[in-house]
Amino acid sequence: MVASPIIPYVAYIGDPILKLHEIEDDFVRMIVCAGPLLLVGLLSLIFVVVLRAKLVSKKTGVDIGHPKLDYLAAKVKSGARSFLKEEYKYLSLYVLVWAIILIVLFTADPKKPEADDARSDGVRSAFCMVLGAFLSGLAGFIGMSVATDGNVRTTVACAAGSLNDGLRVAFTAGAAMGFG
Repeated sequence: MVASPIIPYVAYIGDPILKLHEIEDDFVRMIVCAGPLLLVGLLSLIFVVVLRAKLVSKKTGVDIGHPKLDYLAAKVKSGARSFLKEEYKYLSLYVLVWAIILIVLFTADPKKPEADDARSDGVRSAFCMVLGAFLSGLAGFIGMSVATDGNVRTTVACAAGSLNDGLRVAFTAGAAMGFG
């Protein structure tokens, strides 16, 4: 076996720890492959909840005697939600059209015609695409909410404290938005 210049030769010595081709049950193989990904996803969501709680505990405009900051932040948040609502109207229509196309294409020409459930390929493919689009939209909504909440808190942290305090709040909001 030829050693890769990127991966050290030591990585090629010995048998693989996990031999997926030897697992006969499809469900078990799927759990072995998808389990770590689901675990990392759940840990990421827990991390987002912790960061969001930390962000919400920071001071707002009312806390430092400037309620106008909260008023402006509410206007920004309202505008962001209106934008997302309008965007998701068009996006849902786009996803619906592609879901119909997937149903038609994969039902008319199934990938494994000999399988008993071959005619449900289109519905399954469309469901996966719609679910992915929904979860992507949910992540966008959560991200926008965290970003707009972080804006006023970053401003307050800079006004009441120092630039370093503001950066800490901003990085907390950015991390929560990124992991969410």
